[in-house]
Amino acid sequence: MSFDEVRLPSKIEFGAVGGPRFRTEVVVLGSGHEQRNAEWSASRARWDVAPGIQSDADLQTIIAFWYARQGRLRGFRFKDHTDFTAAGQVLIAAVAGGETSAQLVRDYTNGGRTYQRTIAKPVAGTVQLYRDDQAIASSVDTATGVVSFAALAGGSPAPVLSADFEFDVPVRFDTDTLAIRQVTHARDAIAGLPIIEIRDIA
Repeated sequence: MSFDEVRLPSKIEFGAVGGPRFRTEVVVLGSGHEQRNAEWSASRARWDVAPGIQSDADLQTIIAFWYARQGRLRGFRFKDHTDFTAAGQVLIAAVAGGETSAQLVRDYTNGGRTYQRTIAKPVAGTVQLYRDDQAIASSVDTATGVVSFAALAGGSPAPVLSADFEFDVPVRFDTDTLAIRQVTHARDAIAGLPIIEIRDIA
């Protein structure tokens, strides 16, 4: 799959409208009761970035960015300014000993339930690993979200591996047509420019 390790310009990101979504099949029975089935096990976010285009300079920037991605063909990074950090995120709850790598994840917990999200696009220079509360040296593959470190010894009680980091969302444009109205003001030039989260980034 084609993916460019570049981020949509921050000024345009700030105006994006959208967020995470699931797909659930809801069957309403004759009695009025419902049966609900999850069609997606993981959320897939979607945004419209057109509202962030506020000037002629923004318009020229997005035109160049869209051409370079060839519409829907090539993925890129997007910073969701409402959700881009994790602090004290547990990666391995009980280090058994010998581990040398771990996948970055982000947990969302409420009401006794936890949804775990795989983080594949951490931001370079923001990842810090901890063994219990002690910082340890590590390296991170910013294209996959896998962190590597020296082999960890177990113990009693078993130590916990955690991390602080910032992250982007892997996305692509969800249109192969850049529909631009010939108007005076850039903010009215593009009615909608959707982007959608992608999962198959390997």
